[in-house]
Amino acid sequence: MKTLQTLRFRVRCLYVITLLILPSLLQAGDDLEAALLDAARGGDAAVISQLMDAGVDANVQTASGYTPFILATYHAHTAAATALLAGGANPCATDERGSNALMGVAFRGHEAMAEWLLEQTPCSVNHRNLNGQTALMIAALFGREAMIEQLVAHGADPALADASGNTASSLAQAQGLTRVVNKLRFLIRG
Repeated sequence: MKTLQTLRFRVRCLYVITLLILPSLLQAGDDLEAALLDAARGGDAAVISQLMDAGVDANVQTASGYTPFILATYHAHTAAATALLAGGANPCATDERGSNALMGVAFRGHEAMAEWLLEQTPCSVNHRNLNGQTALMIAALFGREAMIEQLVAHGADPALADASGNTASSLAQAQGLTRVVNKLRFLIRG
């Protein structure tokens, strides 16, 4: 009888401990994931390495689908992106709109970061998001002339059209970016 009472007492204790401690452990995991996302956004490669050594998932995502790798590259933090790759980050991961790191870099116009991505990752330069857009289309839309040259030099296809039938050239034309349109024509002719 005493053994049964002891067993019941232990089960109740485990139940109470589970109710009290488990939520804080789960919260700590969420906090560590948030810390990794913040470290990626801020470019803190040392913190990134420590968090991944502690077992934090390198491919955790924000509500919008941004991974630490997408955030690090968007803010042009090469050392952070390198640490994330070393920790198992997927360099070709996409956000909720299907955009990858190269597309964010093309939007921001970070040429050095784009070159690093093009040389250090296996991701397609012609990756399309859910709207069918490519990094080249994004660069053209925002008038990133040096980025356009860089992407085409790495195999970006200026003839691709998005889901609405727009090419990089037509997107630039719609924005009144005549120099970009001319650059694309020149690059297409080779």
